[in-house]
Amino acid sequence: MQSRKVGALISATITLILFVGIPYFLPSYITPELGDLLTESGIDLNTVLNQIMFIGVIATALTLLKGFVNTTSLTYLIVAVTQNIFTLVFAIVLLGVGNIAAMGLTEFTMSMGQVTNTIRMDLRVFIYLTFLTVGLRVLQIYLEWSEARNDAMPPGRIPP
Repeated sequence: MQSRKVGALISATITLILFVGIPYFLPSYITPELGDLLTESGIDLNTVLNQIMFIGVIATALTLLKGFVNTTSLTYLIVAVTQNIFTLVFAIVLLGVGNIAAMGLTEFTMSMGQVTNTIRMDLRVFIYLTFLTVGLRVLQIYLEWSEARNDAMPPGRIPP
């Protein structure tokens, strides 16, 4: 149990650094030219980074909570499933470049002088694969949780 708590603290710290710390300091490292290019192509970098940081804070909290609750409790199951759902939300935000409603269908428009370029990327197949992966992972979590509950029962009890 102690190693799970230490592992949860380490994992939560890494999650916090990757999904909150780096996006927080990233705008200060972006050159003005790149910032202008992103703005011209219709990407609101601050919105995307705020969404990633919000997901990072929740993922950090869920990681800590998961490490400190008993693996046979209903809270553990709910937290583990919620953690995987946030993985799906993160993939949708990342592939949709901050537009959750786009579900991986991203479009950029850039104008330079008389020329306008439109780039349309259809990354929905990755969203569908993420849905499938998260669904299978949720099934695996449920089966592991159910097995842990059966193993934790006192001898002689019949599992439900």
